[in-house]
Amino acid sequence: MSKKYVLITGSSKGLGLEIGKVLSYAGYNIILIGRNKESLLSSLNHLNSELKHIIIKLDLSEDDFIKTLSKKIKKLNIFAVVHNYGINYLNDSHPINIDILDKSIYNNFTVSLKINEYLMNHCSEILKKIIYIGSTASLHAKASPSYVISKGIINLYVKNVSQEYLNKGIFICALLPGILAHKGSSWNKKKKTDRVKYEETEKRQPLGRFAMPSDIAEYVLGLMKQKNFMLTGSIIKLDANEY
Repeated sequence: MSKKYVLITGSSKGLGLEIGKVLSYAGYNIILIGRNKESLLSSLNHLNSELKHIIIKLDLSEDDFIKTLSKKIKKLNIFAVVHNYGINYLNDSHPINIDILDKSIYNNFTVSLKINEYLMNHCSEILKKIIYIGSTASLHAKASPSYVISKGIINLYVKNVSQEYLNKGIFICALLPGILAHKGSSWNKKKKTDRVKYEETEKRQPLGRFAMPSDIAEYVLGLMKQKNFMLTGSIIKLDANEY
């Protein structure tokens, strides 16, 4: 029987890589996607070496990325996709910059839609799980405007399309982490650039600490193992009820 893979976007480091790591040690073959080949090669060292994993160097912000991706995965059986790729633009503020809004929607949502469309057309009999990594910012809206809007679209899409996917036997949901402060994250950088804000915000967290990629990855693993469809179409908040 051919190997089944989990495709994870934005997975050469941070949360995406942690999800890949946790899933690989649970027995899943992983496809990692990222812009930097050296980072991708290094990321393989964190995965379960007893299984077969694949890295794909690809810039998902490019309009024709799906052509390159399709050539790389056309012979693979993809059981699940975790949409972790996204961009938060530095100059995203009011009044809303239309160009930034367009780019934000494209990178935070449209890219995933193109991937879903391809998988539905080529792997529909194999595909069983579609999991989005969103943000609680889509609920409380206390973040950059274009980022909030683009992440909010994910929630509406998951709810709107869930019945159609359910009819095809495909589970879909969105996980919304709160603030992540792992190495390399924007909040981890604030520890040096704005330590007062960092410490004040950390104290407000219900758990007394910021969330880490391992916290979120465990929930992804649980959803991968789940055969029940009662959570399909759900928007699952992972912030210990901060908002």
